[in-house]
Amino acid sequence: MSVCTTVYAQQASYTEAASLLEKTKYNQRRGNLEGAIGHALLGLDQAESLGNQELIIQFKEVIGEIYLTKKDYKNAVSSFLSIILTAERQDDQVNLGRGNLALADTYSDMGAYDKASDYYQRAIDNFENLGRRREKANAIQALGLNYSNSNQLTKSISTFESLLKLAINESLYSYISTAQKQLFLDNIKINHAEQATKYGLSYYDRIKDKGDNVNLANTTRNLALQFIKTGDDKNALKFANISVSIDGQNTISLETLAKAYAGNENFSRALEYFEKALESNEKKRNYEGIGRNYNQMAQLAIDRADLRAASNNLEKAEDIGIEKNIRITLLDTYRMLADVNQEKGNTDQEAKYRTLYEAVKLQLGDPDRITSKLSRAKENLAESYEQEARARISTSENRKLAQERERLKAQQKLKDIEIIEQQARLQAQELQKEKLVAERAKQELLITEKTNEASTREAELERLQIASELQKLSEEERAKELQLLEKERKILRQQTELQSQKIESDRQARMLYFIAIGATVLILAILTVAFFRTYNNSKTIREQNQNLAEQQKTILNRNIQLKKSSEAMLAMNNKLKKAHVNLKILLKKEQAIKEQLEKTNLDLKNTQVHLVQAEKMSSLGLLTAGIAHEINNPINFVSSGVQSLTKNFGEMDSFLENYQKVLSLDTLEEIKKYAAVMEEDEDLLKELQDSSQELLEDVRYGILRITEIVNGLRSFSRHDEAEVKETDINESFDSALLILKNKYKNKAEIVKEMDDTLPQIQCFPGQLNQVFVNLINNAIDALDENGEIKIQTINLSDDTIEIRISDNGTGMPEEVKAKIFDPFFTTKEIGKGTGLGLSISHGIIEKHHGKIRVESKMGVGTTFIINLPKKLEVDDKILAEENLKLG
Repeated sequence: MSVCTTVYAQQASYTEAASLLEKTKYNQRRGNLEGAIGHALLGLDQAESLGNQELIIQFKEVIGEIYLTKKDYKNAVSSFLSIILTAERQDDQVNLGRGNLALADTYSDMGAYDKASDYYQRAIDNFENLGRRREKANAIQALGLNYSNSNQLTKSISTFESLLKLAINESLYSYISTAQKQLFLDNIKINHAEQATKYGLSYYDRIKDKGDNVNLANTTRNLALQFIKTGDDKNALKFANISVSIDGQNTISLETLAKAYAGNENFSRALEYFEKALESNEKKRNYEGIGRNYNQMAQLAIDRADLRAASNNLEKAEDIGIEKNIRITLLDTYRMLADVNQEKGNTDQEAKYRTLYEAVKLQLGDPDRITSKLSRAKENLAESYEQEARARISTSENRKLAQERERLKAQQKLKDIEIIEQQARLQAQELQKEKLVAERAKQELLITEKTNEASTREAELERLQIASELQKLSEEERAKELQLLEKERKILRQQTELQSQKIESDRQARMLYFIAIGATVLILAILTVAFFRTYNNSKTIREQNQNLAEQQKTILNRNIQLKKSSEAMLAMNNKLKKAHVNLKILLKKEQAIKEQLEKTNLDLKNTQVHLVQAEKMSSLGLLTAGIAHEINNPINFVSSGVQSLTKNFGEMDSFLENYQKVLSLDTLEEIKKYAAVMEEDEDLLKELQDSSQELLEDVRYGILRITEIVNGLRSFSRHDEAEVKETDINESFDSALLILKNKYKNKAEIVKEMDDTLPQIQCFPGQLNQVFVNLINNAIDALDENGEIKIQTINLSDDTIEIRISDNGTGMPEEVKAKIFDPFFTTKEIGKGTGLGLSISHGIIEKHHGKIRVESKMGVGTTFIINLPKKLEVDDKILAEENLKLG
């Protein structure tokens, strides 16, 4: 019964693991990578507990693929390398080849092309040894693409030539097309036009009837260009016409057809198609294409010796090149202008354009030069990932081996105990046999004695009869004695067996305390920057003063007139009375304006509080998202462990029931019936105990990880404190990065250059944390993908520290840089920014008596530089304002 239960449990576990694998692949197909990785990690644990190597390999493969999709190369390397090391130990060439190929794809994707080439070659060797032609061809194709992507074109061509040979010999037709296409494109890159046309024609023959018009148009266009280079104008015109017939809206196809007509000296048709290409580029506002078309038409005119038309087209090309700063256009324009002026005999103009041509060429470099994409930094990074993964896998394997050794030792001890018990039972049996032999000898001796007595008394019949009767009575008494002895021996034997048997009943009860971890989400405080705008009424007062001055002048004039006329004096007095009344009215208006200004100021303060609260809630949302993501994985880990432990305890119940049944038995015979079952239960119970111990360790690890995350948020619990504290700025950045990890992990690489000599500084820690979150968040938004954010702290002097937050994003123009600290100014889309983040940050730095400035260059990136004092002296007014905000 116990064996059946174990088999059923294993089948159920395998079914559950297989179900998790299907769920993983389903979420992976849907693009739900987080859900996929959660199911995969749980499934891997299940597969490892089962010891099913095929399932383990499948889970590690899909986990590596998910990490590769997420561009998490470090974990992808670890997953695929684990497959390789396991396959090497087991001499599993199939999985070894698959692992080498997957790891090579990872290194190629991250740009470590040399390391990728090494593992591709290993995969090729694996599949060669296995005789798997298709897998070998696939690995060779991947190696060739790796060389091509890194611009190692000679190696790429050699690899695809070997692939083409293999594909033809083994009838692997899909790889024939791939090899021909790549050989065609690579020979174009290295300007081997004849080889390119050779492979291009073969590739065209294979795809011309497949219905793939996009690929066909590109192929025929490239073929036409190569025939133009080789001087095969007839074929150039043929394939250019095919390209235009498939995709007549493609400007490059139109230009190619125009060049083909020019090669066939059909200049009117060539000009016609150049003009069509120009019209198409003008509609698309493709200024580089427009400039190129003018240059092409100029070259056509030069070939026809029409220098006037050539000059006109070149002037237009030059205007576009200068206006739009298109250097590639100017390079061809200045070259042809120099040639045209040479033909015209304009030496000065020729020298001018030769000089301009050399200057642009120097700036632009050689546009046709193919530069290697090999990067020593990426190769070193890949090597570090591999070494770290090997160390981690080795540690894990050593731990598993140690556990296996302990398990084997325990099993050996149990076997030794069983042997000792068996030996004791054998000795008891031998002793019993010896006792039986001695008893038989004794009986035989008695029979012999009685026979001798009977033979000596044959003469006396009566005495013989009496002796016979006495003998019978004596034998009956002896038989009774023997029966009594036999019963005594049986009782003694039962006692011996009871003493030799050891009935062990262990009663173990373990209770699992479910630990609920609550992630305390603390609100990011946002300090407000008060905008006090007080309307200046000085203008009104000046106007009133001016009116009074005019009135005084009027009074003076009237006083002079009083000397002349009393009537004029009375009229002046009346005017003064009216002016007095007007003055009172003005004073009342001024008071009303003052009251309105106070009301407006109060409204502004209320609006400011609401806006800051909105910014605060926005930061809270960011905090919540970051915590939820970071804490999700360890919670899943704990949840999985708890489920498995619950299942283990359920199985332990059946064992405990068996022990309880044994304890309740009274007779030896009933106990014997359960002896075999108990021996099997002991082994299974030991396995469950070991498994439960491992699961408890896993749960403990998950809880420790959650604790680390929560401890990382401690600094944010101080956001609303209105007091100055000693703070470690380097630790504050760690907390800010923890919150933003979910946003930057697939988009930016964080480079920290933290000064270890940096002392703790006096500040409002929560407010500075808000500044760091705002600046790092803006840096992330400025990046397109695979960018870099550098954080530096510098112990600048005895009194000051410096902080630099840099990104290699798009940068800012001067007009944006001048406004970034203005309230409500934002370059983000509507609904994605309040325009208060940098304004609030600026106010916080000023409150700390520090300085913040920005350096930015378009296409290079942006750097925010913050200088802060180490000691902060804050007056009572600022502390009162902070307490008022918190109240």
